[in-house]
Amino acid sequence: MRFSRWFCLLLIALPVPAAAQATVEEEFHKHWPDFRYLEPGKIRELPAAVRTDLAKLGCRIPKFIKWDARHNVIQGQFLRAGQQDWAVLCKVGDKTGILLYPGGIATELPMLRAEPNDPARTIHAVSAFVLQKRSVRDHPDEPPPAFDHDAIEDGPIQKAGRIIYYSEDEWAEF
Repeated sequence: MRFSRWFCLLLIALPVPAAAQATVEEEFHKHWPDFRYLEPGKIRELPAAVRTDLAKLGCRIPKFIKWDARHNVIQGQFLRAGQQDWAVLCKVGDKTGILLYPGGIATELPMLRAEPNDPARTIHAVSAFVLQKRSVRDHPDEPPPAFDHDAIEDGPIQKAGRIIYYSEDEWAEF
């Protein structure tokens, strides 16, 4: 009789630690079932040199498969007007950050905003026009800065993110 009680208690207790150990990513995936970490080779729109570099770095790219809007793999004029750059939100180990590829060329630029993994984190491009409009809206008493290229918005899903803009050889947040 003792054996059967212990056996029953063990069976009841086993799922609790397993459930308690569910990772943040597993919990996130329950709410967002179309979320995946993709290998760089699965992102066809990236230039071959960028895909190769991302694979070499061991990067996995967080993507929402059913989203129409571009996110986490974005193209824009991030460093200067007239140059088409790529920015990729990349997970390597326990960190996620933004890798930038000026003109679509693999370089040794450091990862921007490397932070602990958060599957809710996304990036998308913000045009100079939108930057101008937001500046006027948020600071109506100040003349808006002259934006001549795009920025990157970095933040969690369904919440306002941080805007980073490259100016005077450095990234500024606003």
